[in-house]
Amino acid sequence: MRKRFTIITIVAFLASSLFAQNHTTVYGNLGVENVNISVINTQYGTSTDAKGHYELLIYHNGKETALHFSCIGYHDTIVMLKPKQLQHDSLNLSFTMQKMDYEIQEVSITASNDFYRSGTARNIADIAFIDGKILLLENMSKKSSLIVLDTFGIKESRKKLDNFYEQIYIDAFNDIILVGQDSCLQVWVNADKDILPVSTFSREYYREKMLRILCEFNGAYIIKNEVHDRGVYYLKHNHGKTQSFSYILKEDPDKKPRPLCHFLDTVGYQACQSQWARIQAEYHQYTQEKECVDVIYDGVWDGYMVALAETSKLTALIQAYCHFEAKNYHIAMLKFDDYIQFIDLDMLNIIEIDRNFNTSQRRKLKVLSGEKYFKNQFFTDEASGKTYGLFVKDGINYLGLYNPEKGTVSMGGKAGKSIYPRVFKVYGGYAYSVYFNSGMGYGIISRVRIE
Repeated sequence: MRKRFTIITIVAFLASSLFAQNHTTVYGNLGVENVNISVINTQYGTSTDAKGHYELLIYHNGKETALHFSCIGYHDTIVMLKPKQLQHDSLNLSFTMQKMDYEIQEVSITASNDFYRSGTARNIADIAFIDGKILLLENMSKKSSLIVLDTFGIKESRKKLDNFYEQIYIDAFNDIILVGQDSCLQVWVNADKDILPVSTFSREYYREKMLRILCEFNGAYIIKNEVHDRGVYYLKHNHGKTQSFSYILKEDPDKKPRPLCHFLDTVGYQACQSQWARIQAEYHQYTQEKECVDVIYDGVWDGYMVALAETSKLTALIQAYCHFEAKNYHIAMLKFDDYIQFIDLDMLNIIEIDRNFNTSQRRKLKVLSGEKYFKNQFFTDEASGKTYGLFVKDGINYLGLYNPEKGTVSMGGKAGKSIYPRVFKVYGGYAYSVYFNSGMGYGIISRVRIE
């Protein structure tokens, strides 16, 4: 069921102020505790106290402002505030939240003992599942081992690897790829459980070719379109605030990418663009005063930000842009039998793609419980087809069942040790939590049954 919104427009007459204020205190009583109030498309927000009271300072620039009110058990409400209404020092906004009826699907977790322990001084870097086998990537200093376990955690084989690899990746063709700091290794598991290297290729090739293919769907490859940054101190493509997806039909001889959907964090993009404009202005002023070459105007600049750091002020502006404002957009893709969902995990919106590659309107992802602890991750169990959202509260992992039709995810039972895991995976009705016991010096997999 699609979520309904209640739209409230404030129509009370407000006298004109002698001068415009640049901020307004909005306050009121909603009669409900723990209502989340946020300014849409910003990071500003608050919540109601035990008596339903709240107070929120809103900064504005003469444009219409939207407030989003949400609470477990109540319909979401959006309030539109006109510029004239924000010309006063304060504004009383009180109303009654509308209750909604729904059933929260909780996840039952059954605890178990440690599933597997690595050898001394071995860290379990990653875990993957393929053809009923459990594959572990165990790392020691400057060398790695790939281990095959059965479903009971019994080791069947171990293959020593010459290079250091940090991640297991199973691509759209079900091939096992080990990703290292500089290179990648494709391996093959034969009938005798031996792990045989197939080919070695560069990490850049992996990023540009292999990683872009997310899955196969209805005779096409789903592609993640991404311009990979050459380094931290390079100018970001769209300032790291955009992500788009396309598909390529297998039978298309031209292999032409066709657009699916596009995500752009407008507020984040504008903030980064503003910072970049300040950097350019400061750099242009410096080159004019010193009468030296302006590499941006001359068209010889390669995007390396440090090359513009001619003054301490420029250095500070560039560092702020690279480290604090240019962040990657966080999108989760979930594949189902008849459709694909792209979930914007920053704005909590959902876009669906059907088998004809038609794109739906955006709708809201609703977290029914544990909003403060949702870790913006989803795991689909290939055995059961169910999808779970991962929560972390006080260092403990929780799994909540995701309903793709309603677009809801609820917080369920504990699903791991009381420590943040190195890796967390869901497969075959179990949740696997991987961490490193620094005191004893070995990696541990804790497995719990999901019922």
